[in-house]
Amino acid sequence: MLKDSISFLLLERVSLILVITYIIMQTYFIKKIFGNTLVVKNKLILGIIGGFLGILGTIFGIPYNGAIVNYRDIGVILSGMIGGMPGGLVAGIIAATFRLFLGGITAVPCFFGTISAGLISGFISQYYGRKHFTFFRTLFYTAVIEIIHLTYVLLMVKPFEVAYNITFNILFPMVITNALGVSFLNFMIINMEEKLEYTTENAINSIFVIMERSLNTIKDGFTERSAREIAKTILDNTSFEAVALTDKKKILAHVGIGDDHHYSGIPIKTEATKKVIKSGQGLKIVGKKGINCPYPNCPLYSAIIVPLENVEGKLIGTLKLYYSRNNTIKNSDIVFGKKLAQTLSLIISTAKINEELKMATEEKLRELMANLSPHFLFNTLNAIKYISKKEPEKVNKFIDNLSELLRYTLYENSTYVTLNKELTFTKNYLSLMKLRFKDKINYNVEDYEKYSEILVPPFILQPIVENSIKHGMKETILNINIRFLEKENSFYIYVEDDGKGMLNSRKKGKGLTLIENRLKSLYNDDYNFSIKSGLFGGTTVEIKIPKKVGETID
Repeated sequence: MLKDSISFLLLERVSLILVITYIIMQTYFIKKIFGNTLVVKNKLILGIIGGFLGILGTIFGIPYNGAIVNYRDIGVILSGMIGGMPGGLVAGIIAATFRLFLGGITAVPCFFGTISAGLISGFISQYYGRKHFTFFRTLFYTAVIEIIHLTYVLLMVKPFEVAYNITFNILFPMVITNALGVSFLNFMIINMEEKLEYTTENAINSIFVIMERSLNTIKDGFTERSAREIAKTILDNTSFEAVALTDKKKILAHVGIGDDHHYSGIPIKTEATKKVIKSGQGLKIVGKKGINCPYPNCPLYSAIIVPLENVEGKLIGTLKLYYSRNNTIKNSDIVFGKKLAQTLSLIISTAKINEELKMATEEKLRELMANLSPHFLFNTLNAIKYISKKEPEKVNKFIDNLSELLRYTLYENSTYVTLNKELTFTKNYLSLMKLRFKDKINYNVEDYEKYSEILVPPFILQPIVENSIKHGMKETILNINIRFLEKENSFYIYVEDDGKGMLNSRKKGKGLTLIENRLKSLYNDDYNFSIKSGLFGGTTVEIKIPKKVGETID
């Protein structure tokens, strides 16, 4: 009878913790944590939250014979399950320390029991992964952890008769309440994570639909015609009620509500847009006063205005997303607007790069930029789209890789660059290739810090790496290794792969021939460029150049 009354009372109080946790989980701060990769900082935050819940579980516990029948371990176990070892350990230390200071005959064993709960749940999470914790597995693991917790009480509390009485009278209530509490909370969080993943996936899918359609639209540049097509694509694939694009002086396109008096070609009139152009910072506007349209019946009520920038970081215009009074701007809209602006900036920059390439007179740029044609870009974006469904947190990284790749290729006109700079460019290219070919490519760049300031011609590594991928791809994994050697006054670069090999290593393609011609023009006969393929596959490219250290030379 005592066990039943304690169990029901504990379950009532656990329901309070469930409500408090649900409210905490609905905050933007927590949703942001679950929406991002759980890096150490976020895992520690989860540990602090779990420790706080553990303290509440102690405070609302039921005193019994010098002990506290509690549900302290709910927050601790949950933090371990979600945040791994860091989350579980932090939560366990916080909750266990609080219990220790309350004193009592079970203070010390409960201290160790609570820390053990965090460590065990954290270890299982680290070993099996977050998704291992189904509802019934969570029930089982929590029950085992609680039995371990109470074993500390049984072994450490004296006299044994008291320990036995406490342990076996509170065993069932603590196991059942903690197990159910953790299982239901975990189920709640899994649902929240799935919702966030669904929202993120929908947003990313919308962005990629806009990407695909905009790539063909913007071939002739960021004009009124292309801007209108892009704005219409955005309107058709989002919930916004109007979309506008501007350059720094005029409206290029406005589609959706209000298009009867907001139209292309007229100068920018609103102070909000001018402010964004001047500051380079986005704005959120709510209310007709903020829109400041002189037209009395203008339906535009709220807006997000985001700057558009080229690959150099210079402002080229704005993206404006509107709602009427019937809708409100959500945090997800702001995040979406920023990502969309970044994507459009990349597409506009790509169009500009392609236009400048048409006028390029240097052969090296024409040859090397062939891989950055719309076809290459489209394949890369498709690969990014694929990865966005599996690991959406990586999308930003790959978009940044692509931006850096384009920036270096277009604007690097120096005769020599540091090895560090050339390697950064090459690794960006390899990251995108690894994304595109998934697990079929592995690459390694051996320690180069001591050579990082050595000067090399730009654009000599990427074509060699590309050649390895083009001629070396096979059914199994292609491994590419880049290493360096300094001998007397010479510097050696080696690019090695274990691929199919080149059938005729004496015959070089256009890209490799171009590299050799450039080396000859820069170093006369003081260089070596050789390609060797093994009988059973594998290729090694060796470049030997004079060692130069100093500033980049234009």
